Amino acid sequence: MYASVGLQNTIDRSSIPVVGAEALAAFLDRVRGAFEVDVVLLVGRDERQPPPIVSGAHVSLDLVDLCRSVSGPGLRAVADLRAVARWRAHPAVAGAPGCRFVATHALGPGSGLLALVDRQPRRLTAAQRRRLADFAAAAECLVQVAGANASLGKALAHSRKIFDRASAAARIGVWECDLPAETLTWTDQVYAMFDLPPDTPLDRGRIVACYAPDSLEALVAARSRAIAERGGFTLDAEIVTVAGRRRWIRITAQVECEGTVPVRIFGMKQDITEEKLLADRTRYLAEFDTMTGLANRATFEAQLAALDQAPPGRRPYGALLLVDLDGFKPVNDTLGHAAGDACLVEVASRLRQSCRDGDLVARIGGDEFAILLAATAPGVAEDVASRLVAALNRPMTWAGRVFGIGASIGIVRIDGRPSADLFMAADAMLYAAKADGRGRFRVAAGAAPGGPRPATAA
Repeated sequence: MYASVGLQNTIDRSSIPVVGAEALAAFLDRVRGAFEVDVVLLVGRDERQPPPIVSGAHVSLDLVDLCRSVSGPGLRAVADLRAVARWRAHPAVAGAPGCRFVATHALGPGSGLLALVDRQPRRLTAAQRRRLADFAAAAECLVQVAGANASLGKALAHSRKIFDRASAAARIGVWECDLPAETLTWTDQVYAMFDLPPDTPLDRGRIVACYAPDSLEALVAARSRAIAERGGFTLDAEIVTVAGRRRWIRITAQVECEGTVPVRIFGMKQDITEEKLLADRTRYLAEFDTMTGLANRATFEAQLAALDQAPPGRRPYGALLLVDLDGFKPVNDTLGHAAGDACLVEVASRLRQSCRDGDLVARIGGDEFAILLAATAPGVAEDVASRLVAALNRPMTWAGRVFGIGASIGIVRIDGRPSADLFMAADAMLYAAKADGRGRFRVAAGAAPGGPRPATAA
């Protein structure tokens, strides 16, 4: 179906008030967000064609020339322009905007090309290459619709098929809501996002109920503001479809007015579930240790360094514990690395069980762990350390074999010293605990007035 405002206007009124430069720019915004690049352009093949349509920063003639020069049949990409003699002296590379990466995908004959530009070198994955091809097909269709005239007829019918296929591939659909009746109109792809059969009667109350609470709150606020300001918005929202599936969709919206009165709001919806899952996975890999599920060293160091900026009395943590396993190497040497990995996973579980939700538990090395305790009351760190020593001293079982390890712990109270000094003090106490016989903890002395003093065992 093609009852959305832009397509309806094209078909029924033989005019193109929506599927023009603004709609193409909104489409390019979606492409730029999907690839996280500085600039996306829709460029003609030569200077005789209309000026480029751009999403991102101001585009110079040099940049347009660069995109045309890189382009060719199908997809062309240069991972690092400065690494290629042919391009490193080009004004758009050597000067402003200092391009490093360009990827272009040719559209149909006479339609130009879709170009991605970034100031950082990068490579496109196979999935990104396929996705760029899908976006190029959708862009070609939009360009064809935008350039249509009174002789649409058969050519437009063909464009509808291309648009359907390209929209399905890129998971983009068009939607419209008449105001104030709140009557919805969707293209088939939007129905698919909500797991509804095409042409199902649309009740806005039922559709709104599909949004997750946080997303619904954000949608209501953004929509109300857009209508009040006669503007638009972009929003990533989580939905639960009528079939019970969780999805993420990216909504773009624009309010249309007659005079000063808002009469409809319309735009595009895109299924970004895979993009969202990939971003979440990437963020997880950046912040967590994949084996144990604990925070990784980078996350720990960032949290520790943040203490340097926290004002007195508002520090999120009260103590730092460094934990080093006793007897872990013999487990690896006698039972193998699989047993060692299972041991580390069990250690992580016991550490979490001995700490509270507000504590940060991290794996910072092979068999080294760090804990930032949220509690600041006297004696809490010692109590936690006692529990940890006891918990890690309990026997472990792997593949029918029973073995034991232990733990030595160094503790320092967070008292205003620089984070680097705190870590060094806790580390010194860790080695003091090992020197005293292992399987115990030691506490560093507090900072002296006017500056830190040497750590000592407690």
